[in-house]
Amino acid sequence: MNAKMRADDVKAGLTPLLGPRDLAHILGVKPGTVYSWLSRGVDLPPSIRIGGSTRWQEKTVRAFIEKKERENRKRNFED
Repeated sequence: MNAKMRADDVKAGLTPLLGPRDLAHILGVKPGTVYSWLSRGVDLPPSIRIGGSTRWQEKTVRAFIEKKERENRKRNFED
């Protein structure tokens, strides 16, 4: 957890927002790939635009990855 997060923020369910570099690290791709995907409209986790910057909530990224894993398992089962 980010050292700047206060206990009250955590209790309220607030977590640090992830930037494109953070998302790239989680997805195992280069940051440039995330920027490319953003500009091309590739399916990414729902994001938040703040002052011209794109950010992601950690829980949203986690849910997106879990959804993709379920879709892949279902597709592999059907093949």
